Amino acid sequence: MGIYKAEAIVLRSRKLNEADNLITLFSREHGKIHAVAKGVRKPKSRKRGGVQLFTHGKFLLYAGKSLDHITQCESKNSFAKLVGDLELFAHASYLAEIVDGLLAENEPQEEVYLLLLTSLHLLEHHNPELLARAFEVRLANLLGYSPQLTECVHCGKTMPVKQIKFSAALGGVLCPACWGQDSFASRCSLGTLGALQQLQRMDLRRLGVLKLTPEIRREMEKILRLFLSYRLEKRLKALDFLQMISEARDGYTTGSLAATKDDVFLEQGKEAKSWNEDAANEVAERQDTLGRNVTAEN
Repeated sequence: MGIYKAEAIVLRSRKLNEADNLITLFSREHGKIHAVAKGVRKPKSRKRGGVQLFTHGKFLLYAGKSLDHITQCESKNSFAKLVGDLELFAHASYLAEIVDGLLAENEPQEEVYLLLLTSLHLLEHHNPELLARAFEVRLANLLGYSPQLTECVHCGKTMPVKQIKFSAALGGVLCPACWGQDSFASRCSLGTLGALQQLQRMDLRRLGVLKLTPEIRREMEKILRLFLSYRLEKRLKALDFLQMISEARDGYTTGSLAATKDDVFLEQGKEAKSWNEDAANEVAERQDTLGRNVTAEN
């Protein structure tokens, strides 16, 4: 293919050697691409800013024998707020890892690309947990394995009935007569079923009008993560990162504990290195600086 252009989002960045990184791009035109960014680890590299995690930009690439190479890049949006806020960073990492895990290389998926790009924009303004649930539902729809929510996935009985369960293995809800088809099926309240159905058709920009109880949010999270994990056949590393963020957020809620909270976030950022070393280092450095500033003010 020689030299080609791509509009893309950076899904992942890994150290290849002392000077180069291996970048995973999700492009509008070509789908998922693995490409080498030569010299990008050097402080004065012109490409450094264009290959940061979540960056949306224009890329000029050269198709090599085994790996492509990024020759030029121009950032259109660095999504700096997502990298600077640890909770937003964790959710954005989760979305990127789902896409990376579910999509094959070099298979264009323009609708998925637009969904991810829209979601990264909306993460800066909407509840990240609810947006992640909407993303999970929409992604499943676009990839052809939308969960069956209107009738029993086994017998076809119309929903809702008074009591239902959700089967991640079968891909939908089960009426009481069919619960025996999956002994691992999860409880699904009627409120959760209604919320899932709304997420399938609701404009993502209007998520703020959806008012859900904490119980429904937790139930949706469990159901959708089991559903996607079953299809990925592995546990996403970003889920562990999200769990640590949630525990830290619940444990430290007052301004007087801000410095301590930042220390906890710093350690979590460092632990995230197993998923994306460079992004985690950048977050850790920013949180460390913030923590020192808070300590100085106190």
